[in-house]
Amino acid sequence: MPPNSKTHLNRAFDHLDEVIYIMGEVIKGRNAEEIRKHLVEDDPFGNDSREYRSYVAHWLVSDYVKGFSPEALDVFARLMTSDSIETQIKRELLFWKNCERDKLAREITLGPLYRAYHRNDPFFFIEDFINTGVEKVSLAKTTARKCAENYLTIVTKLGFVEYGDNRLLLRYFRPKRESVTAVLYFLFNSKLSPSAILKADDFKYLLLDERDLLSYLAGLNASGLIEFAMAGDVVRLEPKIDFEVLPDALAR
Repeated sequence: MPPNSKTHLNRAFDHLDEVIYIMGEVIKGRNAEEIRKHLVEDDPFGNDSREYRSYVAHWLVSDYVKGFSPEALDVFARLMTSDSIETQIKRELLFWKNCERDKLAREITLGPLYRAYHRNDPFFFIEDFINTGVEKVSLAKTTARKCAENYLTIVTKLGFVEYGDNRLLLRYFRPKRESVTAVLYFLFNSKLSPSAILKADDFKYLLLDERDLLSYLAGLNASGLIEFAMAGDVVRLEPKIDFEVLPDALAR
């Protein structure tokens, strides 16, 4: 699915529990319209305003139900609802999908955050994020500030940054092996070529540069989850398990 040209970060909340709930509805066999109607009419999240419920339902269903092919949705739903997969992995996968679907989240992550992290800057300024919002999604500055603050709340919980001395301090971050494996298998399922996968922004959403990614791929090759080899410009990168059994493989 193509990414959204707008952003939901102006109203974004820590929506892991909501997405897990929606994926439970997917597991039950409900389609996108049935889930949207359920969120609005039955109010499982306790939102008093019908207008706000409609907004949230449209956003969550559009990004996390309609944003997958049917096969990929089934795998994502089983990953997110599995009791055997730890919460941090689910947060990382949710953030990956958020960046894929939300233009501003993507621009901030690939822009000021990624650059600062790989320059080994000790901290960064919220003004960089505000300016990104103004420039990339044509937001008013007050809205851009709200979006930046919400984004920073999300990435703080994810583990990218922490607050200290009135600054946002960058933390050393290594995504879970299971998260990288899952993203890789979603890319396999999208039929990208091996070279396109290596260049995909998807891994940068988790702050991995090319050297980091190659290290993960070597480890996954050694563990038997993928087949990976490089010789000059020739890349061999293939799955070793079927896509539909990925949730079970990562839950072990």
